[in-house]
Amino acid sequence: MKKFFLLSTGFIFSLTMIAQGNSNNNGKEKDKSKNDKSVQHGSSQQKEKEANEKKQHDEEHNKKIWAGTSDKNGKGPVPSKNQPSKVSAAFQRDYPNAVNVSWSKYRGDWTASFGNGLYRSTAVYHANGERRDTRTPVTRNEMPRNVFESIYKSHPGTSLEDIIKIEVPNTAKDIFRIKDILGGKPSYFYYNSDGQLVKYNY
Repeated sequence: MKKFFLLSTGFIFSLTMIAQGNSNNNGKEKDKSKNDKSVQHGSSQQKEKEANEKKQHDEEHNKKIWAGTSDKNGKGPVPSKNQPSKVSAAFQRDYPNAVNVSWSKYRGDWTASFGNGLYRSTAVYHANGERRDTRTPVTRNEMPRNVFESIYKSHPGTSLEDIIKIEVPNTAKDIFRIKDILGGKPSYFYYNSDGQLVKYNY
């Protein structure tokens, strides 16, 4: 009888310990699921923050690229997802390593803004797939010295606000669009890489 009593007491004690261990694990499981949810929530907040930063960066890029070129209605580029296949194929051929591409339509042309290494550029295409030009914001240190010298000879008080390098296909010389503030209003001047003032249509 003593053996039976000891055995049953031991059995009941073991069951109690197992039950307590499982309840502790359930608490840990609940804590773990709470932590997982907070990590997922934090992750979604991080993704949202990154998306907002990218959107803001893209807007700043477009503002610089298209400053002073608004169409006759005063509008800028309109986001687009359905560019012609000739345009898509030409872009893939011209920039196979482009990342974070966003398409828009502007003044009848298709524009692709994309990352290409350290820079963000915008390529402009006609509907037939012919590339009009590619525009990249650059610093004054990246501008050819003779352009810099020419600007300050002709306009000594120039403050170089924004500099856009424009690469035109089948043209040996790049064009640099310079933004300057004259009389409180922005003015835009175009220079080729030799430092000569040139005309350029938007």
